[in-house]
Amino acid sequence: MTGRKAFTILELLVTLGLMVLIMGILVPSLRSANRAAMKARCLSNIRNLQLAQLAYAMDNAGFLIEMGLPHGGAGGSEEVAWINTLQEYYDNELVVRSPLDRSPHWPKDQGGKGIPVPGTDDRFRRTSYGCNNYLDRKYSDHVSEFGSGAATDRLTKIMDHAATVQFLIMAFEGQYAGSDHTHVSEWWIGDFAPHLPPVQATEHVQTNAYRGPEKHWESMSNYGFLDGHVETLKFSEVYINPEVNRFDPLVSKNHATRRAMAEVPSGGE
Repeated sequence: MTGRKAFTILELLVTLGLMVLIMGILVPSLRSANRAAMKARCLSNIRNLQLAQLAYAMDNAGFLIEMGLPHGGAGGSEEVAWINTLQEYYDNELVVRSPLDRSPHWPKDQGGKGIPVPGTDDRFRRTSYGCNNYLDRKYSDHVSEFGSGAATDRLTKIMDHAATVQFLIMAFEGQYAGSDHTHVSEWWIGDFAPHLPPVQATEHVQTNAYRGPEKHWESMSNYGFLDGHVETLKFSEVYINPEVNRFDPLVSKNHATRRAMAEVPSGGE
């Protein structure tokens, strides 16, 4: 009867080493694949919101949804906020929560940490997504400067729907984590600081919700456009300055804006 051959210590070590090597290759790949899947689900959510917005506009003489969830504890008109008025146009309430969302400000009964939004004692995150304030009849920077007649709150008032951002992912933390809209004009401090927009924008938007360094031109997140299409874009592909961006409908329509964004070098400078 022949004796059974056993593994030697060396063979066991080699086997374990190979297993560690394989795991080192597979784990990052699995994480990357999982991240890509979450990004795709988030894009699907935003597309569903964009389609719901288009259906809403058809039923409301072309008018766009309103925003109302306040940032911090300031102001707001929740009864007209889009998470309420748009709800009948999308089937699943989960569509308002991104799988990329890591905000600690969700209520505990919704899987969050139950930490109130800064500046409040009892307000929590209601949605991952917010809207471009230029498309609101009250919060638009053009309205505050030129009056209600300057509101771009209707589809017919916007020249290029495919070039104008509507939905985006709100900042995971800070006062805007509980809001449903941005204030884009605050991203530009002045000509003396052209490098600051990606820093300023992170107060409102999670510009690196998908990938990239924080507060940087290369930060990547998901965006929805008025025509219903969605994209994953670098911050430098949606905003450079007040004259070159995809938020203000008065400049997003310009071919010069699209050309400048296509040509902007890495770093956005």
